[in-house]
Amino acid sequence: MQIVIFKSNKNKSSSYKINGLFFVFIIALSVISLSFVFTSASYLYGFNKGYIALNEDRIEDISSYQHDIRLIRKENEQKMKFFAQKLITISAELENLNSLGNKISNIAKLDKKKFDFKSPKYIGGKNKINIEFDYGSEFDKFLDTMLLDLESKKKDLHYVYKIVNNMEMKEQFFPSGFPSSKGYISSAYGKRVNPITKKTNLHKGIDIAHKLETDIKSLAGGKVTYSGKKYGYGNFIEISHLNSYSTRYAHNNRNLVKEGDIVKKGQIIAKMGSTGHSTGPHVHLEVLKNNIHINPNKFIHYKEKFSKSN
Repeated sequence: MQIVIFKSNKNKSSSYKINGLFFVFIIALSVISLSFVFTSASYLYGFNKGYIALNEDRIEDISSYQHDIRLIRKENEQKMKFFAQKLITISAELENLNSLGNKISNIAKLDKKKFDFKSPKYIGGKNKINIEFDYGSEFDKFLDTMLLDLESKKKDLHYVYKIVNNMEMKEQFFPSGFPSSKGYISSAYGKRVNPITKKTNLHKGIDIAHKLETDIKSLAGGKVTYSGKKYGYGNFIEISHLNSYSTRYAHNNRNLVKEGDIVKKGQIIAKMGSTGHSTGPHVHLEVLKNNIHINPNKFIHYKEKFSKSN
């Protein structure tokens, strides 16, 4: 089979003969090429659409994951704040207990190590605790138990502090200690030969001798009921204390307080001298209970257990 193609050009014509098989081949090749192009275009179009859809799904999944991560992070932050606040509270309670323990140990003159709560022995123990930052976890319950324990101990220490503080207050007004910063007992309480009159009589106090102008201190807190000169006593001071106690200090070189003054335990009230019936610088100390003289010896040797002035 042959195919003749005629072509005219300016009144001229020409013809081409094409073999039939070759023509069929050309047509088939064209059809196959068009099919390949169409298929490729369809494939690329479908691939592009599928990729876009897949990419959108992935973006949606990533957004979902990001949302979940934000929620988890927020929850963990809340948990961390929750447990951090508990730990801060425990730390503050330990500081309060340590401060209160120091006060008690200072007042009561106890070993401070026994009141050191910075590293309390009761925290922890042999049983291990799983540290899991979750509400209602074993660690959470452990912290709650610790807070209750600390609160209980704080109440106990406050009670002890009140008792100790009350005892310290009592000691502040109880006559005790040496009336002078330095000196020695030159004459005891009881019957003796008076160095001035040479007669035997009751020495109603004790004499503590030292250098002129040595400090003389009050044996307890109280109110000055007399400050001035008194026959035989020279410069004389009398102080009234709680529980019907009173103390007297005689032969002073100078009185440093006046009648009506409120004095503290250990406060300097006079300077040692030799006024009145005296043979040398000393302080004559008398202690009275309900206006009855008592031997001052047990008072000057009494050791305070709680008073800060000791």
